[in-house]
Amino acid sequence: MITEGKPPLPVSRREAARQISLDFELLFRSAPSLLLVLEPVPGFRILGASDAYLRASRCSREAIVGKPFFEVFPETVEGPRATGAGSLKAALDRVLSTRKADSLNTPVLDTAGELRYLIHRADAMEMELLRALQERDDALRQLRNANEELEAFARATAEDLRAPMHAIDGFVQLFQRMKGPSLEDGVRRLLARVSGKLAQMEAVVDDLLELARVGQQRLHRGRVDLTQLARQAADEWSAREPERQVTFEIAPHLEAWADRDLVALALDYLIGNAWNYTATREEARVEIGVRTIVGQAVFHVRDNGLGFDMAKADRLFVPFSRMHEDGAVEAHGIGLACVKRIVQRHGGEVWAEAVPGEGACFHFTLNGAHNSR
Repeated sequence: MITEGKPPLPVSRREAARQISLDFELLFRSAPSLLLVLEPVPGFRILGASDAYLRASRCSREAIVGKPFFEVFPETVEGPRATGAGSLKAALDRVLSTRKADSLNTPVLDTAGELRYLIHRADAMEMELLRALQERDDALRQLRNANEELEAFARATAEDLRAPMHAIDGFVQLFQRMKGPSLEDGVRRLLARVSGKLAQMEAVVDDLLELARVGQQRLHRGRVDLTQLARQAADEWSAREPERQVTFEIAPHLEAWADRDLVALALDYLIGNAWNYTATREEARVEIGVRTIVGQAVFHVRDNGLGFDMAKADRLFVPFSRMHEDGAVEAHGIGLACVKRIVQRHGGEVWAEAVPGEGACFHFTLNGAHNSR
């Protein structure tokens, strides 16, 4: 309550200085320019940002203040202006060493002539880059959300399919036990076909669940012996059909820094694909090896099977797509989609080359893969 005739209470110097500091901070934040206050050391930690900068960059103050500038915006170091005398980092380093302002960066000195702050004003090109990065991040976030929804749908659908499939299989088995030897040959063959189709559906459900799992499973990277994993997969496929004669040529010392379980699954799918596509060959061969291209290890699984038309190569890694619609190969069209997802999660790429009737070769890279010997 203010009483007339009495002087206002005295304000201490500390309180006055604090009020002035708050006023200057409000003035800085409301400035129409795109401004940042940076710490004058090589890390260039962000100490403050104008509201205009935050609106233009679509960042929150809490998300960037207190963090090094080039950690928050790494693309400003790696982008098109990252090298040479005209780069932003070079400009900040120059102002830091010379204490002379340039067109975008201003040093702030205290009364003793010591450098206290750097004021950075963003130009149109920098803002355009930051907006593009934000749009990219938004698109990636939306894509991740869409993928998660699709994977959840695939899991739910696969699980919902199991119950009626098991019920049908149970009815078939019960009918066979009840009728036993009295079943006519035609009925027995029909029931066998029903059981076979149910087994195929069960395999499709398992593959759908696998596809959803590999998209969400957390990566646990470590040193992985791909040679050992390939030999295990080859032995398992050989044990399934011991009557087949398939020669496996597996290069020694194949190694990668990767998730062992996921890479084992990818190799199993690729070797299984080669196994299926060589079913008509009397002398089937499957080769697993690696070669180095520009310092990058490129692994491959090559076979001498049916091959495929390269005009259809864009369908290879699409779920439920089949390269041979005539039933020549028993496949569900899920395995290669799983391979692609696993490879991409490791930061690698997968592609294939083939000639109809002469075989195919699947190549893939894994970020961190190498052939150590």
